[in-house]
Amino acid sequence: MTDAPRHGDVVTRSPQALSAKIDGEVVALDIDRGACYGLDAIASRVWALIETPKTVDDLRATLMAEYRVDAETCLRDILDLIVDLRAEGLVSIESAPPSPGD
Repeated sequence: MTDAPRHGDVVTRSPQALSAKIDGEVVALDIDRGACYGLDAIASRVWALIETPKTVDDLRATLMAEYRVDAETCLRDILDLIVDLRAEGLVSIESAPPSPGD
C-alpha cells in the first residue's frame, strides 16, 4: 500500500517488530532492517492498542475517549504516526474495502 491510510484501514504491528517500554515510552525495533523508533507517550498508547489489529477509526475513537483532542487533530496525528511507522517497517496497513460509490 502506497496511498495514505483511510478511516477503515486496519493497522497491524509487523511480526518482525520488537518493542520495549523504557521510562513510560516505547522503543520499537524492526530486527530485519535494524530500524529503531522512539515513541512518545501517546504514540506508545497507539502501539499498545495495535497489539491486536485495529482500524484507524477504532484508534481515533479510543484516543478521543482517553485524551482531550478534537476528531480532526486526532485523525491527522494517527495518520501521520502510522505512515511513519509503516516507513520504518514497524506496521502494515490493510486497505479497507471501497465504500459504495468509490
